[in-house]
Order: sequence, then structure tokens, then C-alpha cells
Amino acid sequence: MANYGLLDVFLRFLHIASVAGLVGGAIYARIALTPVLNALPEPERAGAARDAQARFRTPLFVLLILIVLSGLYQFMTGPKHTSSYQMWFGIKMLLVLHILATGILWATSPHGDVTVEGKGNRRLAGIVISGLLAMLIAAYLRHLTLLGL
Repeated sequence: MANYGLLDVFLRFLHIASVAGLVGGAIYARIALTPVLNALPEPERAGAARDAQARFRTPLFVLLILIVLSGLYQFMTGPKHTSSYQMWFGIKMLLVLHILATGILWATSPHGDVTVEGKGNRRLAGIVISGLLAMLIAAYLRHLTLLGL
């Protein structure tokens, strides 16, 4: 196992904490907030959705930036890996790109993730599913790293 310096440990913690904050916030918004907002009458729903979305917009962008920067640091300073590791890492990066794009679209949408004119919006569900899959792949990649692969 590599000898981690304080910076390496801190940036790994920052990466994991940022992912937990992003995915946890999306899970909360999808499971608890969206159904409550959809139950409100239209004028109140629109205002409450805009307010909730505006409050989460800045933390969302901060979390996305922290995830990308700390992830890049870990990738650049980490060991070299096998082609199997690189394949799974590539799949994880595609999921991360989906999370980034979907998060930005959700944060800049005028409607957030509430039902609009009878149509459901599934952006938060996409963030949750992709985030959990990326975390699963990250755990597998960590396993491969510990095996020296």
C-alpha cells in the first residue's frame, strides 16, 4: 500500500465527502422533496420549487467542482493500472460525465425536478442512479488497487 501524505488523505476525504453530499442531496430531493412539491397547488409549487432549487444550486456547483478536482488529483498521482482497471475507470468516468451534465441541467432548469404540465422530470433519479453505480464501480476499483492491479 502506498505511503499517503496528509494532502493525499485530505483530498481522498474531500472526494468521498463531496460525492456523498451530491448523491445524498439528490436522494433526499428525489425521495422527499419532489413528492411534497408535486402535492402543492400550482402557484405555491412553482415558487417553492424555484426556492429549493436556488438554495441547492451553489452547493451543487461547489460539490461538482470539488469532485472533479479531487478526482483528477487522485487519478494523476495514483499508480499505473491494468487494462481491466482502465476499462472500469472509463465506464465510471462516463457515469460521472452523466452526473455532471444532469446536475448542471437540473440546476439551471426553470422547473427543477417537479412535474410540469403532467410530465415527470427524472433528472434527479438519473443523478441518483448514476451516482450509486459510480460509487459501486469506485469500490471495485479500490479493490483492484489494493490487489495491485
